[in-house]
Amino acid sequence: MSEAAAELGRIRWRPTVAAALALAAAILACSFYGKLRANIHHSENYNIARALVSGRGFADAIGEPTGPTAWCAPVYPLLEATLLWIGDGSDSFLIGVLVCFHLTVLIGTVVLVLVLANQTTQHVGVGLTAAVFALGLLYHFWWWFTLAQDCWLMMLSLDVIIAGACWLRPLASRPRAVAWGLCGGLCALTNPGVGFAWGVLSLGLGARAGAWRRTGLAVLCAALVLTPWTIRNYLLFGRLIPVKSNLAYELYQSQCLQADGLYESRTSPLHPTSPGSRERREYQQLGEDAYLRRKGEQFRDAVAADPVDFADRLASRFLGTTLWYVPFNRAQAATQPWALWARRLTFPLPFVALLFLVCSGLREPLQRPQWVVIGLYLCYLLPYVAASYYERYAVPLLAVKVLLVVWALDRLLSLVRSPGLARAQACSAAAGTEEVPLHQQP
Repeated sequence: MSEAAAELGRIRWRPTVAAALALAAAILACSFYGKLRANIHHSENYNIARALVSGRGFADAIGEPTGPTAWCAPVYPLLEATLLWIGDGSDSFLIGVLVCFHLTVLIGTVVLVLVLANQTTQHVGVGLTAAVFALGLLYHFWWWFTLAQDCWLMMLSLDVIIAGACWLRPLASRPRAVAWGLCGGLCALTNPGVGFAWGVLSLGLGARAGAWRRTGLAVLCAALVLTPWTIRNYLLFGRLIPVKSNLAYELYQSQCLQADGLYESRTSPLHPTSPGSRERREYQQLGEDAYLRRKGEQFRDAVAADPVDFADRLASRFLGTTLWYVPFNRAQAATQPWALWARRLTFPLPFVALLFLVCSGLREPLQRPQWVVIGLYLCYLLPYVAASYYERYAVPLLAVKVLLVVWALDRLLSLVRSPGLARAQACSAAAGTEEVPLHQQP
């Protein structure tokens, strides 16, 4: 029996299945209550999908005939284009299928979290894990049950990485390394941040196992998946663009258009996809490649003029991703101070849990799944800290954050219960060795 099969055999399946069914029912109920719909209009992904269906190729990111683009990672626009083609151009069909995908991935993530937590905890029951997951869903109710975007696809990629790294031993053989590398390349074409996290995690797994050749094979396979798209971008734009080209705009936006480096609703109307915006007119006049080159120059000039301000914005993004909740719509959040402060009190819990796990690991070594999830949390958020961030970017980390909190609770309970258990065992041992008085002997 394999190691993964043995671990699955130790799971308490009845409470796990019951909790999964209860959460799945709650997810479906919340989706009806929130009137879940897919946000496709005024989206670069949808604009590109329409261009693909109409035969113009991967183009027109802002919704007008502006020519070839690499503004977005290719997987999601290609998925939307495929669904539009199957549905004969019907937006209703596209929205319905995307909502089904969204809910399916969300329910699949429930199963992943419950099973993995069941395997790796001793003091936290299935019910408490399900409760933490439910709170995580409610925390991002808008993104999960009102407006479905591409968060589900990012979370699916992270779920696959977690499952593969924790259960499948992806570098145990060459065929597994090839499959792991193909998966990594596809994840990178879905989201560069996920691809970066996959790459760092693969290096860590390879170092731990001493499997450098198979790690190199996996990285090579991932690079082969990226190669056709990279060649296409080089031929069209004359420069190396492995996945997407809009990094220059993200940097410019966070440095020059925002007050503190965190993306907010007041900045949204300035985006090139917004009709009538100054950035849109400039994009139309210059074309995508020249426009992004200019944004890169403006970003570098701004940093050179005030490097301290750039460092301050980096610090703001670090705090905004880990410890201090900053809402996307700050004006609206200010009208509900109780909700804002409730979020600010709970927002740091995953990062605090991560710190607690790492520190407690000095006393008792962490398990491999715990290191995998910690690495994914840090590596996924790092590019957003460096470039641009707002709360939607962290929504795909639902499983990661829930697991961090559950594991921290489990370790905390073990610290609380261990002294009492040790005293009970000591008393039991003393009672067992105590001499029996003569008058009680048979």
